[in-house]
Amino acid sequence: MKEMEEIYKKYCAVLKKYVVSLCRDPDTADDIVSETFYRAIKNIDSFDGASLFGWLCTIAKNIYFNHLKRKDNNTFSLDDEYAVQVADLSNVEDEAIEKLQRKKLYECIQALSETEKEVVSLRIYTDLNFAQIGMVFGKSENWARVTYYRCKEKLKGMMSNE
Repeated sequence: MKEMEEIYKKYCAVLKKYVVSLCRDPDTADDIVSETFYRAIKNIDSFDGASLFGWLCTIAKNIYFNHLKRKDNNTFSLDDEYAVQVADLSNVEDEAIEKLQRKKLYECIQALSETEKEVVSLRIYTDLNFAQIGMVFGKSENWARVTYYRCKEKLKGMMSNE
């Protein structure tokens, strides 16, 4: 049990960043991370010994996808910090432009393949280095670098074409 505590301390924060990058809700991410570690403890016998972090990410991603199936994502609360933002009147135009650019980038990222979306999310939102991203996918550091670079170039093209 001491080993699991060390694993939790080592991976909890970075796993939460990954899950937040998927669901965009810190409270939901906390629930998913908790469930991830619960399932990891429960199913430790099924761990093949390859990449512990990759295994945890896979569990978390599956829990998130199950969460999406159960929940209707078309509803939101007006209390949601992401839904309602109070803008400073002097910067309304700048904020509107920035918001449109972020929305456009998000839409472009969603147009990528699942693998490409995950590589971009892991790099941008969780600050994982390329070696760690490669481990998540069971690939090399170089594969992660090349994939991220290609995604970045693809996104640049998509952003400039729209």
